Amino acid sequence: MQLSPARAVAGQHPNGAEFATLVGAYRGSGGMERGDDLARLLEDRLRGDFLSLARLIASRQIFSFAWQHSLWVPMFQFDPVDLSLGGAAQQVLRELTPGRDGWALARWFALPQRRLDGQRPVDLLHSDLPAVLRAARGEAPGSTG
Repeated sequence: MQLSPARAVAGQHPNGAEFATLVGAYRGSGGMERGDDLARLLEDRLRGDFLSLARLIASRQIFSFAWQHSLWVPMFQFDPVDLSLGGAAQQVLRELTPGRDGWALARWFALPQRRLDGQRPVDLLHSDLPAVLRAARGEAPGSTG
């Protein structure tokens, strides 16, 4: 099943198959965690708690999305060892349109992007951050700036 960028319009949320596709897309970059489970992990590693996770989301330092009465967080936004914030993901989030909701952000990182020659931003985040930043800004792959 392919994710449909068009479904990100007007508050429409993916169906179960699209959620499963997102799970698969993020598997190679740390997967996804339910918000409650992530808050406990942060607490265990002395990185925060439920309130600090809520602040990270509210301040758009990370993104999340709701699915079946749970909050889901793609884990590529954190260092896999110590759960500190990943700076690359934060840089890209700052460049993306502020009006995008969590589902739209999840899709953007997981879908192949024309401006990245059909590659997914989540897969290039650490190997070619400048290209991902250009794609987030809407610039052509070869442009500078």
